[in-house]
Amino acid sequence: MASFKYTGRNAGGSQVKDSIDAANIDLAAEKLFKKGITPISISAAKTANNAASTDVFELLNNGKVSLEELIVFCRQMYALMRSGVPILRAINGMVESANSTALKKALVDIGKQLEGGYTFSSALNSHPKIFDHLFISLVHVGENTGQLDQAFLKLTTYLERELDTRKRIKAALRYPSMVLIAISAAMVILNIFVIPTFADMFTRLGAELPLATRFIIASSNLFINYWHYMLLGV
Repeated sequence: MASFKYTGRNAGGSQVKDSIDAANIDLAAEKLFKKGITPISISAAKTANNAASTDVFELLNNGKVSLEELIVFCRQMYALMRSGVPILRAINGMVESANSTALKKALVDIGKQLEGGYTFSSALNSHPKIFDHLFISLVHVGENTGQLDQAFLKLTTYLERELDTRKRIKAALRYPSMVLIAISAAMVILNIFVIPTFADMFTRLGAELPLATRFIIASSNLFINYWHYMLLGV
């Protein structure tokens, strides 16, 4: 059970801020609706460790927003659009709840563009690093058909599937990667320690070596003498 901070409005129209425990954001929104509170923004309670890790991630990711963050954004926008919250108010509320600094800056700019008379899809289009062409196209269709909530629901489903696919690919590549690392380590040990030992022994014996053996010894010498160039090439 996770803890979520929320901002919403009660039946009297007054703004309320508090926290609620739920398994996920969707269930948190359902609990709020049952209490008679229309959520404006919902976000996971942020600890100091989470904040530090988020800042480091954004620094390494060159200002891009993670799929997880986009999924949370789409879920919240779906809940807000479904409950009839005006889009400008929804965006301003999302600015307060966004964990990603890059997303927060983008939402601030989008809010300013909406106030200036731009459409939502046009405002999103000015941030291509965060919102791709498919994202903007679905939002544009939702605007034109008056079904912006359904557009965000479809985006949530699509992004969740993409995230699941990425996790499956990483899991599938984990074993081959470990095998390649083990083989590489074995080759390094053979070339540095094992083959030179046998080469010295053959030299002392003065035996005539087969072509294949001479090739292996030459490969080992090449690796030992020029490994740094090979590393640069990789």
